[in-house]
Amino acid sequence: EDEDSLIVNKKVVLNFKKDFDDYLKYTKFMINNASKRAWVSFQFIPKEYELLKRKFTIITAYNPKHIIFNDFTNFLRNSELQKDIVKLGYEHYLSIGELFYYSERGFIVYDISKEEALKLGRKYNQHSIFYNSGEDISITECDTQKDILK
Repeated sequence: EDEDSLIVNKKVVLNFKKDFDDYLKYTKFMINNASKRAWVSFQFIPKEYELLKRKFTIITAYNPKHIIFNDFTNFLRNSELQKDIVKLGYEHYLSIGELFYYSERGFIVYDISKEEALKLGRKYNQHSIFYNSGEDISITECDTQKDILK
């Protein structure tokens, strides 16, 4: 299983990240709280727009720095991430990030600063996080803290 290979329009694209340098804009994320659930991406925003008014991050501990781990290892890593989120006292829920047929489980964490979210991302060796400031959304690279998409 190669992360750089995906099926696009029923064809296998071996170098997806090279051939589609803007691939991240096709990623969609499940956003939710105690009473509502919706999907958001750079292609569409949810009908339940008020879900975007509160700041949050979506973060995972899956597959650090694009190294594919098995499901059990990813589960253990996400369990450690969740313990950190609980210790920090943030409201959080399970979330999913999807890119075509590939998905990763993570967490939506409310009222966290972008700096704190990036710190967690770096701790778990993540390439990037999804961040919503309440005014705009971005995918931000953890190491450089630069917005890849906004």
